[in-house]
Amino acid sequence: MSDYKISVGIVPTDAYEKAKRDMLKAIESIRLLAPVQQQKLAEELLGTVGFANFCQLLDRYYSR
Repeated sequence: MSDYKISVGIVPTDAYEKAKRDMLKAIESIRLLAPVQQQKLAEELLGTVGFANFCQLLDRYYSR
């Protein structure tokens, strides 16, 4: 159980705001992974084409 931590937070009730918050949190979590782990995770979840699109999304998001 040492791979987990207990936390308390506030969750929005609006579905759109919750989805936006979850997506931003996921992007931040992915940034903490090593590049090889990022690629493996993206390919597992999105496939190769989806991985390329996801990389473009991250580039656009973080180049602001």
